[in-house]
Amino acid sequence: MSINTFLAIASFALSIGGLLSSLFFKERKKEIAVVVVVTALVVTTGIALLRNHQEQQLIVRVQEEALAVLSSDALTFDEIYQRLHFRPFSVVNEAMFRSVERGTVGHRLVEFHQGGKITTVRLYFAESR
Repeated sequence: MSINTFLAIASFALSIGGLLSSLFFKERKKEIAVVVVVTALVVTTGIALLRNHQEQQLIVRVQEEALAVLSSDALTFDEIYQRLHFRPFSVVNEAMFRSVERGTVGHRLVEFHQGGKITTVRLYFAESR
C-alpha cells in the first residue's frame, strides 16, 4: 500500500470518526473530538500535499535528465530508463509523457525485420528548437 493510499484511508476514517463523535458525545467531548479530527486531517492533508510537491519536483528533474540523455542520440524508453539509473518507472513515464506533450521530446516508430518477423520500436529524441 502506498503512502498516498494510506493517507486517503486515514483521512476518510478520521472524517467518519469526527462525524460519529459529533453525533454521540456531549458538548465538551464533542469539542475535543472535533479539534483532534481537524488537526489530524490538516496533518494528513499536509503530508499528502508535500509528497505530491516532491513527486512533481522529481518529475521535472527527470524531464531535464532525460532531455540531456537524448541530446546525443535517439533511444528507446528502456534505454532512457536505464540511463536514468532506474528512477521510479511511473516518474520516468510521466516525465517522458510531459516532455512529448510540451514538444521538447519527439518520438517515432521504427520497424526492425529479422527472420521474417517485424518488430516495432518507439524511439525518443530531443526536438531541436
